[in-house]
Amino acid sequence: MIDYRELFSAGASFETFARTGLAGEIAAVKEARAKLASEEFVASELKERIGQVRGTYYLLTAAELWCPDCQRNVTAMQFISELQPNVSQAIISKSRAERTLLPALALDKVRIPFTLVLNAKFEPIGTFVERPEKVVNGGEAELQAYREGRLLNEAIEDILAIIGRHEAG
Repeated sequence: MIDYRELFSAGASFETFARTGLAGEIAAVKEARAKLASEEFVASELKERIGQVRGTYYLLTAAELWCPDCQRNVTAMQFISELQPNVSQAIISKSRAERTLLPALALDKVRIPFTLVLNAKFEPIGTFVERPEKVVNGGEAELQAYREGRLLNEAIEDILAIIGRHEAG
């Protein structure tokens, strides 16, 4: 049985993660953060929903800064943590996830970012894999908007949906 609390503790902070890449990769994260900080980009309704999270949650995220999906989505998940102190994120490498999460969760492979949402007891309650559902289930227009960084909110929505289902019981 995997000890998710220990694995979470071994993870890096977002700030450490965001400094580990090449200049262009770091710049992509800074651009995503700037969009998320913009009042016109993130609706006050979404910020309110983040603020309404009642429980304690941990986002155990497997990611690499060279990955464009990680640059976007891990940054969006960090935005949740910054607005809601009951939600924390720790980032582990893809190789660590392959050694630990792959066998524990019976996965074929680890696609990044891979976020395991854990409850206050460090029990898995859901996953976010690679891209938001709207992008996965959408068409070319959604994919293009995503690649342009215009769907950062969708990763936030997906994480909030997992938390919301858990809180609804």
